[in-house]
Amino acid sequence: MSSSTDKRVILVTGANKGIGFELVKKLSNNKDVIVLLATRDFKQGEHAAKKLGDCSNIHLLQLDTSSSQSIHQAAEQIRDAYGYLDVLINNAGIAKPDYNLQAARTTFATNYFGIKTLNRYLIPLMRPNGRIINVSSVIGLWTLDGCSDELKSKWLNPNLTESELDKLIDQFFASIERLTEELDGYPTQYSFLIYGMSKAALNMLTRIQANNLTNGILIHAVCPGYSDASLNQDLANEHSPSLGADSILYVVDHIENENGKLWQDGKKVEWTAPCKDDFLEFMKNMQAIQY
Repeated sequence: MSSSTDKRVILVTGANKGIGFELVKKLSNNKDVIVLLATRDFKQGEHAAKKLGDCSNIHLLQLDTSSSQSIHQAAEQIRDAYGYLDVLINNAGIAKPDYNLQAARTTFATNYFGIKTLNRYLIPLMRPNGRIINVSSVIGLWTLDGCSDELKSKWLNPNLTESELDKLIDQFFASIERLTEELDGYPTQYSFLIYGMSKAALNMLTRIQANNLTNGILIHAVCPGYSDASLNQDLANEHSPSLGADSILYVVDHIENENGKLWQDGKKVEWTAPCKDDFLEFMKNMQAIQY
């Protein structure tokens, strides 16, 4: 175990580029923390670390959040090397332009199931008053808002459990596999449907897990804006990766009396109140994108 037991240990997944890289860069300025730069490709992690210069408080960690084996190994490494974790930032995420069952399974493997598994392994290692940030998106809210009323009521049920959420995801997969015209109440007109539903699932997971945490540990979802870590690089606007990282760190450092919420630009976003103006602007940008 590390002898630096007085230092905060912060894990950032998907940390070799974009928002993840900016998070590591900002956190590395604080010598009272150990930053675990986690990335699927270790060589890419080494390249990212070199760009940050001589930062002795940045430690590399190979972690593929879509692999249960990789998650298990990473959790063991953290336990053996440090003995605890203070902050987990689930930043790794993907978006697949394909519209089929394989794309859905691949997207959810990283954006939902991987995070769920990683949280299960790492929450027992977290010290009191730890923080978990699930990097998500209001696109999840917009996608749910386009669903039928019956689907919305199921997904937004405040008493939803993890097992019930998993069943809803299985039903979504079945709908994608059938590719019916109406897709069982899902908004087929949204080209980002699969990505949006993966973020809707992550948002709901955040709310559910908040009810089961103890010892002052808080979990939140944060929408960092449409940066290169979001749906498509062509959607980047004033929310640069640096500003996206700032919005995440704000929740880590300043939100004390809330739990299981979604945040954007330092403001709480209600689960059932997506901003229509933002959605219309997003859709206009989406129409200009050629995958």
